[in-house]
Amino acid sequence: MGHGIHQMDLLLSLLGPWAEVTAMAGRLARDTATEDASMAVVRFPGGALATMASSAISPRQTSSVRIDTERATLELEHLYGYGDADWTFTPAPGHEDLAAVWAADGPGPDSGHDSQLVAVLDARDAGEPLPVPLADVRDSMELVAAIYASAFTGQVVRRGDIVPGHPFYERMDGTGAPWADDES
Repeated sequence: MGHGIHQMDLLLSLLGPWAEVTAMAGRLARDTATEDASMAVVRFPGGALATMASSAISPRQTSSVRIDTERATLELEHLYGYGDADWTFTPAPGHEDLAAVWAADGPGPDSGHDSQLVAVLDARDAGEPLPVPLADVRDSMELVAAIYASAFTGQVVRRGDIVPGHPFYERMDGTGAPWADDES
């Protein structure tokens, strides 16, 4: 998940809170204490579905997001940060007018560690709230914990299931990684 956390943050900022997740994780090619590949299917309250893949195996090392709707497809592919030029908007036939709406938004700041750090420091200097409130951070961490919980137990995990006392509340390995027995 360490390689996918930024995409999870982005997914939640685009689609909002998640409702439930089903996942798998494995240690397929790397000698590491964690997974080197994971897959998850996330359902959102409005019914939207998202698939997520994280891999430390891929030689491409790029991150991508693709959102398909009945009127357009929105895609992002990048390596360690992105800007407006990394997004592609493809309207569905009969909805070409939406391209003008997409283009009219104007340029935004690039993402990446540098721009995030600048935003945090600027907010602190100005005495303003941080650009990403802790509640948003918790949403991403709860999704990560739910992905691990689902992958390790084979169960669907719903938003709100991981509370104090739940094995994955304080530890991402919760009940133990399936490959933990391999390490003894």
